[in-house]
Amino acid sequence: MQTPRILFLACCSLVCCAAPQARGEEEGPRVYAASSLTGVLREVARRYAQETGRASPRLVFGASSRLARQLAEGARAELVLTADEAWMDALEAQGLLLAGTRAVLLAGRLVCAVPRGASWAPAGPADLAAPPLRRLALAGPAVPAGRRAREALARHGLLERLRLRFVNAPSARAALALVERAEVDAGLLYATDAAASARVRVAFVFAADAHGPIRYPVALTRAARGDEDARAFYDYLRGEGAAEVFRAAGFALPGAPWPSAGSGRLPAGGSAVAPAASWAAPFARSLWVATASVALSLPWALGLGALLARREFFGKALLNTLLLSPLVLPPVVTGYLLLRLCGRNGPLGAFGLEVAFTRWGAVVAASVVGFPLLLLTVRSAFESVDPRYEQLAQTLGLHPLAAFARVTLPMALPGLVAGCVLAFARALGEFGATAVLAGDVPGETRTLALAVFALYEEPGGEEDARVLVWISLGLCLVALVGAERLTAAQRRRAREGEAA
Repeated sequence: MQTPRILFLACCSLVCCAAPQARGEEEGPRVYAASSLTGVLREVARRYAQETGRASPRLVFGASSRLARQLAEGARAELVLTADEAWMDALEAQGLLLAGTRAVLLAGRLVCAVPRGASWAPAGPADLAAPPLRRLALAGPAVPAGRRAREALARHGLLERLRLRFVNAPSARAALALVERAEVDAGLLYATDAAASARVRVAFVFAADAHGPIRYPVALTRAARGDEDARAFYDYLRGEGAAEVFRAAGFALPGAPWPSAGSGRLPAGGSAVAPAASWAAPFARSLWVATASVALSLPWALGLGALLARREFFGKALLNTLLLSPLVLPPVVTGYLLLRLCGRNGPLGAFGLEVAFTRWGAVVAASVVGFPLLLLTVRSAFESVDPRYEQLAQTLGLHPLAAFARVTLPMALPGLVAGCVLAFARALGEFGATAVLAGDVPGETRTLALAVFALYEEPGGEEDARVLVWISLGLCLVALVGAERLTAAQRRRAREGEAA
């Protein structure tokens, strides 16, 4: 029975069958943009594709701080729009921008907003210190929206008094989502975010001199050199077609007065939320990532599991500890270490291997985090097989490797499959290491876990998030039940062997 070959071919077949479609030639440029531009930039992209006939750009939204760091570590994007100039300064200092393309695109304002049905609302900054306010949402200190909010509170002498009431959100849109769900009493948001939501209302607007200017710079990156599609979208963003959408959403344009009566609502066809059917792509990608990670890990788990189960050697305890460390390390720490290894400035990046912020980065992250579970189960399966069977096969003339493949592997097969199922399930649910190493790029690295997190941050994304949560729960239960049945079969086989 050629068990190793069967296992290898099965994994390879699953990887090929589940592999995502290759990137199409008609795909537009990739745009990294601040999360507070989510709804309006989707509408601009829709109009751009409709009016020019060019491929729609691929939009990736997130906190300016996170996107800037990803670009610095090697993520690929042709355009970048941040929510303040400090992070664009950092990108320019690292030589990542195309010379002469940086420009201020938009300006914004800071407001305090409350849930639409709230019975209490502050009339001004001084009211934020009143007893009714227990929790105040704002973006984290590294996020431009959070930095401006803290500046405004400090200007009014409220920063230290309110610090213990802060609920820090990872992005401006996530802060808006907290206010929409009434998880907090109030939130400090961009005016355009608050105006675009029907579930919040603006309590008051901060004076323009209460904080630093809120500006949205745009630039082409070095990756856009010679890219006509990227240049075309960049020009469209700065043209009158996009300006109409920006004004309707309540943004101010450079050199123009602040909109006096902007509704903040997107024109017809605009939406702050991605299409509802978007759950299918993360689901398929998660299946591919999980399958590929098991295929990558299995040969190593077989070799190391057999070594740890059958041999005693100096340093065995240390090797075992190192191999199992991802099981107890916080996944974000594992992702950080992998990024240092595989990023642009890491040892692998120095050789030109692009792993970080690609779908293969998601595979590597899932493989490393799931490997300890696979190794533990494989080692246990080998330990349950009496080594005398293998020794007997060798006395009959089989080479040790042939005896291992033809005797031990078939007898340990239920346990091996159980380990693969557990590693597959762990890879399906992987989030922390994947978010750091692969990032959240729709159409490229967004898996089930990343999609749930993104939709939870997104105002109005609860329905799609709920679908993905139920899918995740179903897959988890199926995997655990399957692993338990296979493990029981392995234990039964071990007992039968002992009885014989």
